[in-house]
Amino acid sequence: MTLQEELSLANLAKNGEKPAVSALWDAITPKLYGYLLNTLRNPSLAEDILQETWLKALSALPKFEIRNIRFSAWLFAIARNECRQHWRRNNRESAWPETELVDMADKLRFGEIKSDNIFLNELLCKLTSEDQDILRLRYICDLSFKEIARILEISQIAARVRIHRAISRARDLISDNQTI
Repeated sequence: MTLQEELSLANLAKNGEKPAVSALWDAITPKLYGYLLNTLRNPSLAEDILQETWLKALSALPKFEIRNIRFSAWLFAIARNECRQHWRRNNRESAWPETELVDMADKLRFGEIKSDNIFLNELLCKLTSEDQDILRLRYICDLSFKEIARILEISQIAARVRIHRAISRARDLISDNQTI
C-alpha cells in the first residue's frame, strides 16, 4: 500500500468509515504482529498487545494528524510504547522460554522453519535492545528512515547512523563467529 493510499484510508477511518478501518487492519496487522512477536517472543502476549495497540489507535484516531508519515508508523510507535509499558510493569524484557526453543529445534528438524530464521533470532538476541529495536523497525516493519526517526523522536540522520552502527555490530558478531 502506498503512502497516499494509507493516508487516504486513515482519513476515511478518522471520519468514521468502517471499511477503511478494516482495510487498514488487513494491510498493517500482519507486519505489526510480526514485529510484536519478534520483539516479545510470546505469541499470546503479542496478540494481546496487538489488540491493545489497535484499541488505543482507534480511540486516538480523531487526534491523528496526517503529516506525510504513514498511519502504520504511528501504529508501530503505539505498539512499541505498549511493549515498553509491559516490560516496565513486569520489570524485565521477555525472552524465548526454554520450551519454545525445544519446539523450534523440533520444527527445524522437520523442516517447518528455516535455519536462517533461528540464526537471525540468535543474532538479534546478542545485540543491545536499542540495536534490536531499530533493526526490527527497519527490516521487519519495513519503515523508512523518516518514519523511524519520528517513532524514536530522533533526526533522520541519527536514524541512519544508528541503523548503520547496528548492522556493523551484527556483522562483527557474524565475522567473530560469536553466534550459534
